[in-house]
This record gives sequence, structure tokens and C-alpha cells, in this order.
Amino acid sequence: MKVTSFPVNMFIGLFIACGSGLFTDVQAKQSSYSWASEQSLATPIQEIYPSVFDNEIYVTGGFVPAENPVFFGLSPSLETFIFNPKTKLWRPGTQLPQARHHLGLVSNSKYLYGIGGFAGEKGKAWQIKDTVYRMPKNSDKWSPGPKLPVPLAESVYASVNNNIHVIGGKTISEKTGRNVDTNKHFVLVDNKRWVEAAPPSIVRNSAASAVLAGKIYVFGGRTAGAKPDTKPDNKQFAEVYDVSLDKWHPIKPLPVASAGLSAAVLNGKIIVTGGEAFGPNGNWKTGKAYSQAWSYDPATDAWTEISSMPSARHGHGAVSLNNKVYIIGGAAKVGPQETLASTIVLTEKKKSGSDRSK
Repeated sequence: MKVTSFPVNMFIGLFIACGSGLFTDVQAKQSSYSWASEQSLATPIQEIYPSVFDNEIYVTGGFVPAENPVFFGLSPSLETFIFNPKTKLWRPGTQLPQARHHLGLVSNSKYLYGIGGFAGEKGKAWQIKDTVYRMPKNSDKWSPGPKLPVPLAESVYASVNNNIHVIGGKTISEKTGRNVDTNKHFVLVDNKRWVEAAPPSIVRNSAASAVLAGKIYVFGGRTAGAKPDTKPDNKQFAEVYDVSLDKWHPIKPLPVASAGLSAAVLNGKIIVTGGEAFGPNGNWKTGKAYSQAWSYDPATDAWTEISSMPSARHGHGAVSLNNKVYIIGGAAKVGPQETLASTIVLTEKKKSGSDRSK
């Protein structure tokens, strides 16, 4: 299969205004990263949280174009797609028992989990669920798993020491019945029971997370829904959770306030890509999606801006596999606009001997 490389961008300046966010305190240098394309998905899809399971990439649920949509041309999906890095091909997998968008996929050594998310129908596109589906290794069947303690969607998901973490996102207010942001943090222990862990510092949804050296890093996101008239507020805030201590502490903020972004690990650093910001008064139709990508180095607590993605995208998925970061689906414009089917791959160029000696 022919792989098409995209030109490497160079970035100058330490402060770059972009949309409603401001890039701050970012190292600027020639990028050592490059983007390439792989086979596209069979259908455009956004609002996904893919996962690596048994050395393949799984995408399940999400928002897809539909003839009878529940939200601006889109409906929740039942479909599963599986990417094999050896053949570089996508193939269909087993459908979910029920359609979901914003379904959280995360795996450990035994199961692939599909957690929470939204069910949707005409007039009720954002029904937060507490359901958990799981697929055993060497199987192609979804079965019920332990239900979440509360309904959750647009959370971040992580697997550490074979335990599954679900952090933040949206839940249903016990007082009003409305969808509201939360800082709940639950851990599925031994694939059997949910326990509550230390909550993150802020409530937020649509953040990004990555696991590195047994710690969970969470970046950006937005707050919305505390009150019916609350305007979306994107976040630059970033923090890390130490699993062994059950404690959170802040790290250097994300270079731009962004939500609907993604994160994945590459060569000891965390690559954060894209996202979106709504327009004035929370109007997504006048908002902006980002193409920028950043590298976060936990050793120095520093950000470096790297080569932008070939196009803007939010609501996309990102996973690490075989020293590559795969970016999947998403949308090129804010909200339910220009949903994408493309798969792009980020690699880091190997340093020459002369470079290493500097």
C-alpha cells in the first residue's frame, strides 16, 4: 500500500494566537516528526475513543452520518472497526449490543471494554449511560460488564496495572436530571468491582489522557452544563495522577485551551493533537478546530510544538502502537461538521550520529 508523506512544518515564535485560545510558553524549533496516511475507515466517524487490544486498533461506536440522524446529520453507531498494523487494513468487527456515541474504549490484558457514552434518538441525542460492554481476548463477542456506579460520558479512560480508570466527563445531576460535568474517578479492579479514587482537581468533559510510566496525564477539556445557560469554557489545565499514591498534581498547562483533543505516547513523550474551541456565546457553528500538535516531556515539564496534522480535526481518536501514533476519524470543523474517515500516522525521525552528539 502506498504511503503518502506530508510536508513538515516549522514553527516560530513563543506566543501564537489561534482562534479563541492563546499558545503560551512553547518551545519552537524545527520538527523531528512527520505525518503519513494509512487506509481510511469504511465510514466517516467522530467522537471516538479507540484502543489497542491484542496488538490491533479497535474503534467502536461514535457519531456517523445517517439517513435519519439524531443530531445535525449524525447518529450513534453500533459498528466496530479493527486495524491490523501488519496488513495496514481496516476490517469490520462485532457490532455493539446498542448504539453509542462517545463510547470509551479501553483495554487490559484480558478484556476490551466499551464504557458509558451516550445513546441517542430524535430529540434525545445525549442520553448518558452507565452500561459497560466487554470483549474477552480471543473472542469476537460483546457481553455485559460491571455497570458504572453512575452514568458517565465524555470521560477519559486509562488502563494501569490491569485496572481500568474512568475520570471526569459528564453525568446526570441527581437534583435536576440534567447532564452536568463531573470530577468523579472510578477504578474497575480485577475486572470485577468499581471503587472510587481521588477525584481530579477540576470538573470537565472532552479532555484527553495518556498513560506513561504508570501515571495518568489529563489535558485540556471544557466545562459546560453546570447551569442551563452555562457557556462552554475550554481549559488549558493539565495534571497527572500518581496511581501508587492516589494523588493528583498540576503540570505545565496545555499550550492552547482546547477540548475534543487527543493524546498518545511516543518515545517517552506525550503527543497531544487538535481539538476545538466554540465561537462567541458558545456557538459551535462559528468556532474553530485546530490542526496543531504538541509534544509534552514529563522529564522537563515542557511543551514543544511539532508538525501540524495535515488538516484540523477534533473528536478524533489517538493510540500508540509500534512506535507510531495513529490518529483516526474526527471532524475537520467544530461540532457535527465535516466528519472524517481518514487515518494518519505520526512517526519521529531517527536522529543521526551527529545529532546525538550535540
